[in-house]
Amino acid sequence: MIEAYRRAGEAVKAAISRAFEIVRAGVSIRDVCDDLERKIIEFGCKPAFPCNICINDVAAHYTADENTRTIIPDNCIVKVDVGAHYDGYIADAAVTINLSSEYEDLIKSVREAIDNVSNNIEAGISVMKISTIIEKIIKSYGFKPIKNLAGHQMDRYKLHTGFSIPNVKQMKDVFTKLYPGYAYAIEPFATLESGKGEVNGVRGGNIFKLVSPRPPKMGAARSLFLAIQRRFNYLPFTRRWLLDFRGNPSYPKAFYQLLDRGYVTEYPYMVEGCGKPVAQWEHTFLILEKEVIRVT
Repeated sequence: MIEAYRRAGEAVKAAISRAFEIVRAGVSIRDVCDDLERKIIEFGCKPAFPCNICINDVAAHYTADENTRTIIPDNCIVKVDVGAHYDGYIADAAVTINLSSEYEDLIKSVREAIDNVSNNIEAGISVMKISTIIEKIIKSYGFKPIKNLAGHQMDRYKLHTGFSIPNVKQMKDVFTKLYPGYAYAIEPFATLESGKGEVNGVRGGNIFKLVSPRPPKMGAARSLFLAIQRRFNYLPFTRRWLLDFRGNPSYPKAFYQLLDRGYVTEYPYMVEGCGKPVAQWEHTFLILEKEVIRVT
């Protein structure tokens, strides 16, 4: 298990390093997504979810689809969130790349927050203590933590499981602790003081996930469900990864049947409530009995 997490972490670190090389104004979002996902595969892993490229007030869950022609604009900040898995064991990390002349302190606040968590995290630490560290650092810079985005416990082939790790302290989390044998993705998000400090979900996203334990009983929808299950298990995916099905005339109808009938769910992309820019930084921590490994 430890070696699998390490391998996934190395793939993620390579993808993040590549992101700092290629994320520039004028570059296609789809090209960035394809490039970073290929990097993960080069390291002998598979993407744990579609590469997220989120610009300015878009905080999370935006990826390119097969028809995306959007380019990265001038004078923006870009969140790059990538995940890899090796045999189902997931590493998840994110950075914010500054292509503007502003917001350096905003980005610094989330990076310092995750570094402080890294310095304090240990087996048995309470979720409330982690949230308190994140909230205190971000507010010390004069910014707002995003209160309805959170880190998450992970398990094999499960990107989100167990409990969440908020970016603001909540008294209910005082008895919720990080236990050995699990990985946790911790991801501070922050926005300007003039922002709402919350995100809203916008339909029309390009990230999906199987949610039904059983496929439809028959037809093209059943065949597509089973193909998705074989490829991705119950991890998130994008239609960019299903391009080989486009030659099948039954594919479009089958996909929308799965979506309409609740076999597949869509991740809405998340936008800051007042349209203010959002910064993010994220690492994955594997909690063991006597040590904590920051695998990303």
